[in-house]
Amino acid sequence: MSWREEYKAKLCSYEEAAKVIRSGDRFFTPLGLGEPSTALMDAIADRKDEIEDVQYISALVFHPYKIFAPEYKKTFDMACAFYNQLTMWQHDEGITTYIPVQSSNVGVVAKKRQEVDPRRHVMLTQVSPPDEHGYVSLGLDLFFTPDIIDQGAVVIGEVNPKMPRTYGNTHYHVSRFAKFVETDEPLFSPPLPEPSEVHKKIANNVVSLLRDRDCLQVGIGAVPGQISKLIADSDLKDLGIHTEMAPQGTHLLVERGIVTCKYKQTHPNKMIMAFTIGDQELYDFLGNNPMVEFYCASYSNSIPLLVREKNLVAINGSVEVDLVGTIASESFGDSMRSGVGGQLDFAIGSYWSEGGRAINILPSTAHGGAISRIVPYLTEGARVTVPRHYAQYVVTEWGIANLAPLSERERALALIKIAHPKFRDELLKAAKKRLRF
Repeated sequence: MSWREEYKAKLCSYEEAAKVIRSGDRFFTPLGLGEPSTALMDAIADRKDEIEDVQYISALVFHPYKIFAPEYKKTFDMACAFYNQLTMWQHDEGITTYIPVQSSNVGVVAKKRQEVDPRRHVMLTQVSPPDEHGYVSLGLDLFFTPDIIDQGAVVIGEVNPKMPRTYGNTHYHVSRFAKFVETDEPLFSPPLPEPSEVHKKIANNVVSLLRDRDCLQVGIGAVPGQISKLIADSDLKDLGIHTEMAPQGTHLLVERGIVTCKYKQTHPNKMIMAFTIGDQELYDFLGNNPMVEFYCASYSNSIPLLVREKNLVAINGSVEVDLVGTIASESFGDSMRSGVGGQLDFAIGSYWSEGGRAINILPSTAHGGAISRIVPYLTEGARVTVPRHYAQYVVTEWGIANLAPLSERERALALIKIAHPKFRDELLKAAKKRLRF
């Protein structure tokens, strides 16, 4: 049987593909652009009275799947590896529970979970159409998909002609799939939030820390978008990119000759990433581009690989920082906002990188200026994302604190200087009480 005949034989309706899920299974959906369509996921949800005891693992979901409604909890035991604004309510209302993972070890955690609770694994993912040799590409999202596939999962591929082929470890033959469905829906492209004046000041402070030949990792949000704009208008030269997520504006930095990757220690002349979320212009640049290679996060975020880079600069946001430099980026108290993601991977990688810097960004206040984000103690229940001994630069709109060489008392004073002025006196009083000076 030729691959074309095999593909045709495996092509089916959403309802037929949904029947691949059986009682007792554990199934996964990728994050972001790898997510299956609402039609496929809703077809699975519609089987809630036919199957039982099914585990569903998700991360950074952008589709409003009906499976997250309360009436599906009896059939589907759901856990999430990374929340966003669309999904954090699921944690607060008990629809999902959080799996403590960092990006580099998602595959390891999946394997360890299988050891204590063995189940058949199923992966649902969008892919490109097959090429002339019968290989589809995972395209613009490899975050943990290859790890799950390579651990023996049953795979359902949703073929989307809008998903570009990409270089890297992205290709699987049609013979590796149990079923295919086809869709033609546009790739998700969230609007980039408009930067406020506070965001612009933070971005300016961050860019002041950058140097020629730095290798960048940048997170998502209004500040990173503004950072890309400032870099594009700067005199910086020969930057590299080794990241988890492709920064917005990457194509402009390459076109203007600012990002060349020529001084990268690993994969020289190449940009390395695990996934992207941006606009169509960015997707068009990353697709079928030999300069860009996609790998699962177990590779792109591998700490031994990251420390080999020189001048690795990790730029990520957070929720709170306490006076000794403990960083909470994923929850406000017990309310989950995101997840560990790649922040800890890159905080550690940049710490040990020759010339590396981890830059943690946050506005000095929240809730319209009512509360300080630099606090004496983290809010009760807050999940620690970066321990204080790996904290380096903390940046607000009021300035920069380099914590790495400082004692706890010195850290407190440095952080108070970049807190909002109206909170500095009470923070100083708290610091004297906590640190006894």
